[in-house]
Amino acid sequence: MKIKKLDRALFIGLFVGIIIFIKEFFFPDTNAFLSILISALAALIGYFVGGKLLSRSD
Repeated sequence: MKIKKLDRALFIGLFVGIIIFIKEFFFPDTNAFLSILISALAALIGYFVGGKLLSRSD
């Protein structure tokens, strides 16, 4: 596994964790389906943001 893929995976995990923490802090009583949807969107957004941020470091 390349370091770049590992860096992107770690960034996505951190990004999704932060988004879930913020969601649970401000909206603790959300529906489970909505929580899964927010997590999936956060992973997708984190993938693209991580790609742009980590590709600039080359």
